[in-house]
Amino acid sequence: MKASAKRNWVSSQDYPMPKERRPVHFRSYLIKSNTGVLPHTHEFAQFHCARNGNMRLETADNCWIVPSHYGIWIPAYMEHTVWAMDDVFLESLDIETDVVDDTITMCKAVTISDVAKELIHYASETIPELYDEHGKDGKLVSVLLDIIFNLPQVDFVLPWPQSPALNEMCRTILESPGSEHFIEFWSANVGMSTRNFSRKFKKETGLSFSLWKQKMRIFESVIMLKQSKSVTTIALEMGYSSTAAFSYSFKSVLGVPPTEYSV
Repeated sequence: MKASAKRNWVSSQDYPMPKERRPVHFRSYLIKSNTGVLPHTHEFAQFHCARNGNMRLETADNCWIVPSHYGIWIPAYMEHTVWAMDDVFLESLDIETDVVDDTITMCKAVTISDVAKELIHYASETIPELYDEHGKDGKLVSVLLDIIFNLPQVDFVLPWPQSPALNEMCRTILESPGSEHFIEFWSANVGMSTRNFSRKFKKETGLSFSLWKQKMRIFESVIMLKQSKSVTTIALEMGYSSTAAFSYSFKSVLGVPPTEYSV
């Protein structure tokens, strides 16, 4: 994500970890709107749950949206950046690698069940840093891990191209998702013919440029729905000719109408 004058960038050191901790450490904290956490890694895996607010998480290869009441897995040593799109109250589990499920090998967004959401909140509020691993708190942590390891994955990921020019282009486009972003303009902007641009973009992302733009707009729309904007307002802001056209596009990407994501 490109930095802008309105964005406040902070270091992960602003959210410090205790030196002594158990295999799972719970943290709850606020990331202010328009705040980005600079690229960083952890020696442990993380599970982030946005209890309130919406955020993006980026790695070198992909960008994920994490709407409120959704979660995301981040493997150990995976460099990432977090950006709060509004005030985000984050509930986070920092999990030592020796207790992480073998399936957590890459970042993935997940749907959080009501049970998981309330257990995460309860644990964040009540379980001490140095809980008894063999007592009732340890048993609760074990049950919670079993639940979150098996949460269903949701396709909220947008791939980044690897070549610097196309990568920078996509990050720029993401700053104004509702604009037209004609392929003729961007292919000329990066010094390619339209044909070569189309081939290279699909090779690097697995998506055509038009499908990439469609997914980008729909993912942005999910965040706007979570911010209580109306479907009509979102359709217009995202550049659709009508609410019907927007709803059709939304369902073709996520399989459900936009009302499924309305607050």
